[in-house]
Amino acid sequence: MKKLLYLIVISCTISGCDQMKPLKNANTQKKSKYENLLVQYNNIAVDTLWVYSPNDSLKAYQGRAIDSINALFFPSDMAQQHFNEPPSLFAIYKFAIDTNRLGLITRTPSEYVPSSVKLFILDKKKDSLSSYIELGETFGDAGDYMTKNSWLFRDSSQHLYALIDVTQGHDNSADDPKDTTIVEKDFYTLIDLSKPGMDTVFADQEKLPKKYKSIMNKKVSL
Repeated sequence: MKKLLYLIVISCTISGCDQMKPLKNANTQKKSKYENLLVQYNNIAVDTLWVYSPNDSLKAYQGRAIDSINALFFPSDMAQQHFNEPPSLFAIYKFAIDTNRLGLITRTPSEYVPSSVKLFILDKKKDSLSSYIELGETFGDAGDYMTKNSWLFRDSSQHLYALIDVTQGHDNSADDPKDTTIVEKDFYTLIDLSKPGMDTVFADQEKLPKKYKSIMNKKVSL
C-alpha cells in the first residue's frame, strides 16, 4: 500500500511539472532585422500624399539621418555614398501598403547632393527590402533641368498608386544670353503599387493629368 501511494505521488509530481512547461505560441513572429531601422521613420497613413524633392522653401522631406549600421541595408552604391559623404540617407515616413508590405519614404544620394526621394518596399514575410521607386528629384546643369514630383493615392478598393510627373526643360539663355526662352515638357506615369512588381499602368502626356486633375491639385505634404 505504501509503495502504491509512493508511485501515485511521483506520477502526480511528474504530471505537474509537464503542465508548468510553457507552451510554444505558433503565432509568435520572429523580430525583423530592420526593427532598429524602422523606428527612425515617422508613421503615417496614406490616402493622398504629394511627394517631392525638398528645397529651401519646401522641407517636409528632409528626414532624419540614418545611422551607419542601418545604412548597410540599402543598395551598396547608396550606402557607399553615405559613408563617403555622410549623411546621405534620411528616414522620412513609413506606412502600410497592405498587410504584408511597408512603404519606406527615404531621401537618398543623387549626383551632387542627397536630393532623390525614393519609396522602398519592405516585404514583411521575406523580411527584405525587395524593391524601390523614385518619387521625387531635382537636377540642373548647363541650362538643362529636371523636376520629378509624385502623388501617392488609393482608389476605391484601397489599392495604392503612384502618379509621377517628370518635368524636363532647357533654358536657352545658357547657350545664347540673348535667347531668354525656356523649352519645357511634362511626362506622366501611373504605377500600381498594390502589385508586387509595381506595374506601370499607363504613361501619357495628356490623358493622365486630365483624369487625375483633382489629385494633382492636392499639393499638400505632411
